[in-house]
Order: sequence, then structure tokens, then C-alpha cells
Amino acid sequence: MSNSGREITTEPKSGLNYKVLLVIAGLAVIYQTFNYILPEKEGELSPIDYVFTISIVTCAIASFIVTKRYGRSAVFGQAYLALGIAFTAYAIGDIIYNFQTTVLKIDPYPSIADIFFFAQYPFIIFHLIRNIKYFKRKITRRTINWLAAIPITLVLLYSYFTFQQDGYSLFDYYYGLPFVAASATSLSFAILGTQVFRQSALATVWSLLAVGIFLNTFGDINYYYLEIFGLYTRTHFVNVL
Repeated sequence: MSNSGREITTEPKSGLNYKVLLVIAGLAVIYQTFNYILPEKEGELSPIDYVFTISIVTCAIASFIVTKRYGRSAVFGQAYLALGIAFTAYAIGDIIYNFQTTVLKIDPYPSIADIFFFAQYPFIIFHLIRNIKYFKRKITRRTINWLAAIPITLVLLYSYFTFQQDGYSLFDYYYGLPFVAASATSLSFAILGTQVFRQSALATVWSLLAVGIFLNTFGDINYYYLEIFGLYTRTHFVNVL
């Protein structure tokens, strides 16, 4: 036990570098290329849809494996359990969404699947806070201010660009608002985590996590913005984010 009285935890090694970013970027380009090439048939799934669902399920399984490995850790065990639940919720939402599209032949927006899509955010935020709180006990007022400023700014931008256009759906705007706010909040904590761990062995992991959540937030905001005007399609680039 350390002098501070905290338990000793085995930290996952990062083992990541910029080659990982290049691999991820390459896979994203391949994904989107096939997304454009494969014909979009109404009421039918394309192979790319299966790839997407499988990738989410794989992330959930990987998170639960980490949970089992660090199950006795007060930090990583709980944090990765929450992350696994987040991916599981997203996967369930995606499966329901596809079922409504292909089997029930209905427009899955809005949908009961959105309950599961939204459920990912509290668990992702818990994952981030659980890690950050253990290694950074005190949060300054300045930090609190910019943590709040990021989601507020993104929500204001989402609102501004919505009301600057004609033909927007007020229902869809308010429907997407909680998703935008929750996603932007997760981005705030991801950035904070990057600052907390920038001098540690977890610096690379958190940098990649922050980039991933940034892209996810950018994709979420664009998705709900597109839905306001009925412009979302399966081949849109937001799907790769």
C-alpha cells in the first residue's frame, strides 16, 4: 500500500503509438468506401451494417475481459465494467434499430432503441470519472468551468446552426438535445483525463480515447442535426465516426 493509503493497482500498459492511429484511420477509410460502394436498399441491411454491429459487440467483449482481469481493482474493474455495459447498450440499440428497419419495416427514429443508445453515455461518463477521480482527487474551479463550457458551447452551436436554417423540425431538435449534451459532456471528461494522465504510462491510451470520443461527439451532433432536416442516410460520413 502506498503512503497515501491507496491500494496498489496494476495499470494496463498502453503499448500504443501513432501506427495505431494510422491503422484506425485506414480501417475507417475502408469502411466508408464500402459504405458508398454497396447499394443502399430500403428495408435491407448491407454487409457494412453487420460489420458495424460486430465491431461494437467486440468492444463490449474486450471491455468485459479487461474487467475480469482487473476485477479486484477499485479503479479499472469498475471502470471497464461500466464501459462494457456502455458498448452492450449501444449494441442492443443497434440491433433493435436494424430489426425495426428490416423486419418491422418502420422508420426507427424516434425509436425504443434510442433508450439504449442514450444509456451508453452515463456509463461512458462513469468510466471516465472513475479513472480520473482516483488519480486526481481535487478539481479546481477553473477546471469545473471549462468542463461545463465545452458541452454548453457545443449545445449552443447545435442550436445556432439548427435555427439558422429553414424547414427544421422542432420536435427532432429537442429530441436530439439530450444526446448532444450527454455526448459533449463525455468529451469534456475525456479531455480532462488526457490532462491528468499526460505524464503517465496511460498518456497514449487516454489520448486515443479522447480522439475517439471527440470523433464520436462530432458524429453524434451531426447525426441529430441531419435528423432535424431529414437528411440522414446510411452512406453519410457520420456513420464512420
